[in-house]
Amino acid sequence: MHTDLEKNISRIYSFKFFRMFLVLMPVIVPFFESKNLDMNQVYLLQAIFAFSVFVCEVPSGYIADLLGRKNTILVSSFFSAIGFSLFPLASGFYTLAVAEVILGVCVSLFSGTDTSLIYDTLNATGSKQAQIKILGKSLFYMALGEGTAALLASLCIYFVSVNNLAWISAAFSWIPFFIALRFVEPPRATMSKTDHWGNFRYIFEGLFKQSIILNLIILNIIFYSVSTLFAVWMYQKYWGDIGIPILYFGYLWAISNFVVAAAAKYAHKVEKAVGSVFILLIIGILPVVAYMGVGLTEGVVGIFFCLLFQICRGLYQVIFKDALNKRVTGDFRATANSVAQMGGRIIFMLFGPLVGRLIDQEGIYFTARNLASIYLVIFFVVLVPLVLQNKNFISIKPGYKDQA
Repeated sequence: MHTDLEKNISRIYSFKFFRMFLVLMPVIVPFFESKNLDMNQVYLLQAIFAFSVFVCEVPSGYIADLLGRKNTILVSSFFSAIGFSLFPLASGFYTLAVAEVILGVCVSLFSGTDTSLIYDTLNATGSKQAQIKILGKSLFYMALGEGTAALLASLCIYFVSVNNLAWISAAFSWIPFFIALRFVEPPRATMSKTDHWGNFRYIFEGLFKQSIILNLIILNIIFYSVSTLFAVWMYQKYWGDIGIPILYFGYLWAISNFVVAAAAKYAHKVEKAVGSVFILLIIGILPVVAYMGVGLTEGVVGIFFCLLFQICRGLYQVIFKDALNKRVTGDFRATANSVAQMGGRIIFMLFGPLVGRLIDQEGIYFTARNLASIYLVIFFVVLVPLVLQNKNFISIKPGYKDQA
């Protein structure tokens, strides 16, 4: 049993690679524009996506905790393939909105379930591998998949239209479903399948009444996930504004994701080398510097500031998520991850269209400078209190409980 179960980790690496093998993403904004959408509608689409994730996020995490990781990932992979298969068929905003709703259901089901599968597998097999290292490596393969797909897109864009790239992306989107069929469900403690109100009280107390530091970790996951999400949807518009031809978008997208991959893979080593205080400060200050750099730079040097967001993305996903998953138990781990992700989706759902409208009306540079100011405030209000909890934040052994 353990032999098959141990293969989950390598299968997760393959699954993550192909799940993010999204050939269309490097030119997704030009693709939307080819369907006659403006930037306000692009961000509105993402707000619709965020709303569908928001509606399904916590219920889907709860389902994953009750019904199992494998089944949840299988359903998620199926919805993902259907959603991406609708993209090349879309003729305008409304078909794309339907696709985004389907993808939102997919992401909500997937959110936290893959991470839970990693931690549950390692706990069930008694693996001595560092959990933070495995988490970082899984995120490395995810970013590597997106970066490799971007290189493929760069080659294909010379010969095919953006709509044909959507067809290629749709074909690749079915691969994760077949990989997920080979996952093995790890044994773990489960919550009651009948006393749902009791389960909800148990989850609430486990997440929000255990300790101050766990609350701060969740808040930081929420705000710093949004910092990079706002930025990602600016990239292609920004690259176009500074005069970079669309033929190079794929290469830039690949470089961006390779930076995420490297940051995620080596995050645990960076934390060990510089200490938890310094790595938290790095995560907190990177969005401020990056947004300000984008807001003040009109040449190709602005690409460097875009890469700072990617470093932040790779670091926070490993450092914060590892801190969260070591502080919750396997019976509600997927729900815990879903709650953290839901917070970020709420913020994007509420403010994403406003950011898009601001870009349309005032431009990228004005919008980026304002976001830099906002994240400077968030740095002091949300991240600094976590830094002050440093003695309890450092990597811990599974089962550790913070002092309330």
